[in-house]
Amino acid sequence: MNKAIVILLIITLSGCQSAVLIESEGRYVEVVAKPSIEITQAIEIAPDSARAFLQNGKVISMAQLNLYDINCEIEINTVSESRQIIEPGIFNILAIAQEESPIVMSKSVMVASLTYAWASDSPVDIKRYYHFSLSAKDSQSNSQVRALICRGAQDEPVNARLPTFEQMRLASGQYIIFNL
Repeated sequence: MNKAIVILLIITLSGCQSAVLIESEGRYVEVVAKPSIEITQAIEIAPDSARAFLQNGKVISMAQLNLYDINCEIEINTVSESRQIIEPGIFNILAIAQEESPIVMSKSVMVASLTYAWASDSPVDIKRYYHFSLSAKDSQSNSQVRALICRGAQDEPVNARLPTFEQMRLASGQYIIFNL
């Protein structure tokens, strides 16, 4: 079984808390630590959006996003007409969900009445992904960050896979450090 899936499963089953044994005064003390992610560099959110996309270690626009390759997305709470900046910080992982979305690949065809109709002769693709619900580690923070979503490559249902930990790390590059 993939190491990342095992780690994520353990975190999910333990309510996103893991126990760490620390030696203190000759005996071991159990300390509960929450998994987190760290955003290491400022990330710009485009105007009229609440998302930034990461692929191949770079921040890219939605128009540049290749759905058939591993990618991550950071979501914030508000949409603004001006650009917004996600400041570096540490964010606790509150929950991790494995999800999938079907993508219907339809094309428009001309019919005899000169109106358009949708043909569903193209296959249905699926994207599988991890949804990390986040909250700022610093309770005084006014950060708008609410989620990190990392998607596997979009593909036919039998071939679509969740991204591995290594693929998520490569997609997010130096912008995100996973502290699991």
